[in-house]
Amino acid sequence: MIKLMIVNSGGRHRSTPCTALSRRVHQCDDLTFINLPIGATDIRGSRRTPATQAESAMTSVGDKWEAAKGRPAGFDLLRILLSVAVILWHSVAVCYGLPAEQWFYGGPLKPVVWVIVPAFFALSGFLVAGSLERNSLPAFVTLRVIRIFPALTAEVLISAVLIGPLFTDLALSQYFTDTDFFRYFLNTIGDIHFYLPGVFSDLPVPNMVNSQLWTVPHELECYVVISVAALIGLTKRHRLFLFAVLFVVIAMALRDIVGAKPASPAAPPGRMLVLAFLCGVALFLNRTRIVYSRRRLFISLVGFAASVLASSRAGEDLAALFVSYFTVYLGLLNFKIGPVTRVADYSYGIYLYGFPVQQTVAELLPNHRIWYVNFGLSLAVTSIFAIASWHLLESRVMAEKKPILAFVSVLADRSRYMLLTAWSSLFRRPA
Repeated sequence: MIKLMIVNSGGRHRSTPCTALSRRVHQCDDLTFINLPIGATDIRGSRRTPATQAESAMTSVGDKWEAAKGRPAGFDLLRILLSVAVILWHSVAVCYGLPAEQWFYGGPLKPVVWVIVPAFFALSGFLVAGSLERNSLPAFVTLRVIRIFPALTAEVLISAVLIGPLFTDLALSQYFTDTDFFRYFLNTIGDIHFYLPGVFSDLPVPNMVNSQLWTVPHELECYVVISVAALIGLTKRHRLFLFAVLFVVIAMALRDIVGAKPASPAAPPGRMLVLAFLCGVALFLNRTRIVYSRRRLFISLVGFAASVLASSRAGEDLAALFVSYFTVYLGLLNFKIGPVTRVADYSYGIYLYGFPVQQTVAELLPNHRIWYVNFGLSLAVTSIFAIASWHLLESRVMAEKKPILAFVSVLADRSRYMLLTAWSSLFRRPA
């Protein structure tokens, strides 16, 4: 029987059968980015032998991941905290208007508000990489589709068919025939439109129904990039993937320094989100090579704050490196905190429904547009929508993933056979 040498966090060695190791690796595919799906992976492919005694004494990211059996509680807690933080942050604009946000974007608290969405993307990249490593590319893409789009479609329908007619200042006949009403449904395929005709027209953030959906195209971009990387075999070559990501980040930073491009005036740019996602993927693929230490956590926190406060395009690029490390560090903290995993399942729904609910609360309570009032009421109502979304839709769709994946597998095999047949027929030599 083949034996593997496993290095525990205390530096001692013990031999474990491969079969026992694989039984201890917990697998899960049902976590989302914004929500995003998580998955453990087969550790065998990326473990290496320490080169020195000092190196063997260090705890790696892979050690922490393996010790938690692929499901550390820190990631679940981060998912729910980040989704709640989005509602907290939006309460500023919802109550006082978009100009009120500029004080945060231009002041010393900028790193605090800029960390929320990039951390979401870094977390997503780290966890989704496990699903890609374990599944075929068609299965990976299918899992992402069934996890993201059903809940997104439901939120779009509720906003357009329920919230819109209740709060539009147009006649219903005019509302349902307006071109903006029909364009709104393009949100279900990632073509984002923020407005519904005549809805929320007199609020501090006028006409805006679903500000939170601005990240969806960037999330889809992330999945396209990682799928292409998998298709060309780059995700199988872990060090090369890491070097490629570092090269892209540094090259973009140097380009922005030379070009002297201005910094983003408000929210983190979509480019930074994609880079944070790719850094998260690189950390997972190279988890046995990346040291897990408080010193590096401190460096990443300081580096992120300095990069963001520099208010330069190059600083935004480099910030993706730092945010990915401390997000993964915090996510790998493992502890017992009750039903945090179950609560974390609601994070995607909280993210999706948060802003429409906040605008609704601001519309219904015009004399109570105070940030903490809006935050408290909106979080309570949004939680109800999120819980219903999970139990009535999201979990039911994920429960059917096995037959869906089986169908996709058969379809992929048939498509592959047809392509090979056509290729061989095209280049067949005449007898």
